[in-house]
Amino acid sequence: MRGALWVTLAVLLATATALTLQYVRTFSVLEAESRHMVQAEVAGLMERYRSGGLEELAQFIARPQPPADARDYIYLIGTASGRIVAGDLDRWPSAAQRQGWQILNIPFRSGPTLRVRRVEAEVVSLGSGNRLLVGHLADGRDQLGVRYLETLGWSIAATALIGLALGWWISRRALRFVEHTAEAGERFLAGRLDERLPVTGRGDQYDHLAQVVNACFEEVERMIDSLRAATDGLAHDLKTPLTRMKVRAELALLRQTPADEQFLVATTRDVDALLKLINDLLALAHVDALTANMLEPLDLADIAREALELYEPVIEAAGRHLIADLRPATTRGARSLLVQAVCNLIDNAMKHAADSSIKVTTGHSRAEAEIKVSDAGPGIAAGDRSRAIERLVRLDASRSTEGSGLGLSIVAAVARAHGGALALEDNHPGLNASIRLPSGATPKRCLGPEITHLSLLRHGDASISR
Repeated sequence: MRGALWVTLAVLLATATALTLQYVRTFSVLEAESRHMVQAEVAGLMERYRSGGLEELAQFIARPQPPADARDYIYLIGTASGRIVAGDLDRWPSAAQRQGWQILNIPFRSGPTLRVRRVEAEVVSLGSGNRLLVGHLADGRDQLGVRYLETLGWSIAATALIGLALGWWISRRALRFVEHTAEAGERFLAGRLDERLPVTGRGDQYDHLAQVVNACFEEVERMIDSLRAATDGLAHDLKTPLTRMKVRAELALLRQTPADEQFLVATTRDVDALLKLINDLLALAHVDALTANMLEPLDLADIAREALELYEPVIEAAGRHLIADLRPATTRGARSLLVQAVCNLIDNAMKHAADSSIKVTTGHSRAEAEIKVSDAGPGIAAGDRSRAIERLVRLDASRSTEGSGLGLSIVAAVARAHGGALALEDNHPGLNASIRLPSGATPKRCLGPEITHLSLLRHGDASISR
């Protein structure tokens, strides 16, 4: 109700101010018009006085006319002693002793009734102590003022009622939205991660706020689901190499033999696998903590060149053929994360598309900046592409290759953090993996708190600090 009262007060002030300004403006115009007409009448009478003298002027004023209370103007000629020569009054008004424009209250008799009327008059000298008074009856404007005050009162009363009703409706709608938001938030915190605010489709600020809150809910739900999946997969991926290391150590103790080279090599390989998994998980955590103030204008062609410089020795050592078609593709992003994502795509192509060429292209596609890594390997079946970007998921065809199952997950997370997406498409044969980002735009997502760390970039089995 407090909100309704504030709305009503604002409407009342606006209504009263508007009507008062209109009243002042209207009455100032009417007063100026009245003064102009009186002065014009005075000018005409003075012209007659100059041509015919006082007698001619007195005869003109004394001519038969309607009663004074039935006319808009009154005329009066008086001497210095106060004697009336001609006019509509029996005596000279006591308040009209000076010359010029003035407002008088003059009693008029209409039959047995005597009432005071407001007169706007001009008094001029005729010489020899004689005076001329020409007045305009202005009490009609007083009646207009009274009616204005009555209208203002009724307008304020009607405005108050309408303002209270509208204010209550607007405030109630806002409170209802707040209540729904609070209830949805409580259910979300209670574990119902699919909770969303209703969107009415009106396109107003309430809908916009609901969409923003829903986007944050979706992001939190996605991160929690991802964390659950990562926890399940992480337990398995950590358990396997640790179990192998434990079994080898127990066998060495049972045999009471010193650790040989094969034992050390196998243990080192398992430790490297664990370190790679941990580094990849850290990289995902850093991607999820990306903030808008970490973004800068950049060209994806420069990102591709930097990634190719890192992988060029590895590609040449493997005897692979690399094709680069780099065209300008401007966007906004975190350079280190995008370089990491491109390196992951190149690494993925090298692992799963043996003996095939790798092509890296950049450019604009409609309103998006795109960087694409293509190979001619076995590719990924259409039904498996959504699973391929899930965390710690390794398809059956890639079980025999090294990896943590996080490579494409990191790429998808980087693209999503920049307001874009990772697209996996058929290359006939092979796979086209494309990172598509908004051209020069700031990503629209629920960004977390600012971080000061940058991710680790994986280059083969080595960690390169970016």
